[in-house]
Amino acid sequence: MRNNLKLLAIIFSVVLNIVFIGARFYHRMPPHRITGQSQGGSCTIVGQLNLSPAQLTRFNRLRKSFHAFMKEQSDRIKTKQMEFIDLIARPKPNRRQLAAKQAEIWALQRKMQAKAAEHLLAENKIFTPHQRRIFFSIIRQRLEDSDARPGWMPRKQALSAAGGCP
Repeated sequence: MRNNLKLLAIIFSVVLNIVFIGARFYHRMPPHRITGQSQGGSCTIVGQLNLSPAQLTRFNRLRKSFHAFMKEQSDRIKTKQMEFIDLIARPKPNRRQLAAKQAEIWALQRKMQAKAAEHLLAENKIFTPHQRRIFFSIIRQRLEDSDARPGWMPRKQALSAAGGCP
């Protein structure tokens, strides 16, 4: 039973970290790729979806509140992660304190994941079936194209650690 709980905790942690990395990638995306303000002819989500003015208004309103939440939540998570590092850097780290801090981080990440799901469901209601297919195809492609590495790890180091070429 205890091994099953450990396995479930590990799986849950991995899933949350994947979602967190995806949300962070999404949050770091340049605004012009979302809002339709082209820079040098870049292809935007809005441009590809061909949203009506009413859809665009709803889409932008949802995005604005979502990005504000993601920024605040990312800042909270980063603060807790720094506190975790401070705890683990002690000469004799207290495992209970570490576990409690991890639980705080996971709770914030769960809240972020839930908000991301709510946001995608809300956006989903804006689109026509054709726009929905395009939108989720773009999201899927961007996730596939992103590299899953911590923000502090240089790309070259991540590739070397994975056995890839720089």
